[in-house]
Amino acid sequence: MPIPFDKILDTLNSTILCLDTDQRVAYINSTGEILFDASASFLLGKSFSQLLSAVETSTISSNLKDFNQQHQTITEHEARLTLANGRSISVDYSIYPLENDNQETFTLLEIRPLERQVEIARDQQSHLQKQASQLFARGVAHEIKNPLGGIRGAAQLLEQEIPQSKLKEYTDVIISEVDRLQVLIDNMLGPVTTPVKKWVNILEILEHIRKLLQTAEPDRFVFRRDYDPSIPEIQADRGLLIQALLNIALNAIQALERKGNITFKTRIGRQVTIGKVKHPLVIQIDIIDNGKGISSEIAETIFLPMVTDRAEGTGLGLPIAQEIISQHGGIIKCQSTPSDTTFSVILPLEPA
Repeated sequence: MPIPFDKILDTLNSTILCLDTDQRVAYINSTGEILFDASASFLLGKSFSQLLSAVETSTISSNLKDFNQQHQTITEHEARLTLANGRSISVDYSIYPLENDNQETFTLLEIRPLERQVEIARDQQSHLQKQASQLFARGVAHEIKNPLGGIRGAAQLLEQEIPQSKLKEYTDVIISEVDRLQVLIDNMLGPVTTPVKKWVNILEILEHIRKLLQTAEPDRFVFRRDYDPSIPEIQADRGLLIQALLNIALNAIQALERKGNITFKTRIGRQVTIGKVKHPLVIQIDIIDNGKGISSEIAETIFLPMVTDRAEGTGLGLPIAQEIISQHGGIIKCQSTPSDTTFSVILPLEPA
């Protein structure tokens, strides 16, 4: 049985390019498509220099020229690479000689973006911290929940023994506040149901949420949609997914100080690592607002329970959303500036 070398190369975190004698792209793996933000069919046949910035030169260009003369392996660490679209990244790269069965000479180029490795490590660390915080919050919630029932029961018994109706106002306050705390504790415990996954259309879910929000607050914001119509259905719990995405969207609306914009955007991602698992295909759902942004004091902790910068907020919407998305094997990321914030929900499209 032949070995599927192309599929093996597509699973790598490194960009793999094969250049012919004219330094034109003869092969590129799927990780390379992500790096250069273009399809293989578009990149094949292009001169490698066309993929890089014409303004900022890189050592990789000069090393390729030296390699063509000497045909010896060249490796460089922490090099700066500026792409044709202006994006500049730090990479390790290696250049190797390669020959096929017909004695034709090629250049094999391996590029390893350092930012991606740091991002994966940071995501793993963040995931562990969130898990630990959620377990702690649930433990505290369980410890508080039992006494609350006793307080409520005692207040009800006391109410029956008090002859003056005026004093019953105080027991009513106790009971109503206990009930309010009970709701808060239930929210801290997060979703109690196990996801019942069925085939769902993510665009239909987003449109359902859009209609809910526009009906509730039609004058608060302008909705913008940037959907990829080719996104297939995924296995998910529709109700829980609506709850998670609605929590994020409400958070975005609350960030608007005046009438602003909310954007729903969907895209397909390739070779994305979630936790320690690399997925060949994922769906990325971006919920973008042009509000005030997230304060730097809480930017690193917004997915932890009870963290909020709003006086009226509970700080539970995002942790609940993160828990639901985690139950679906996904992750939520956030990027924020003083002028806009993007929450990205990433869900596996197929088994890793």
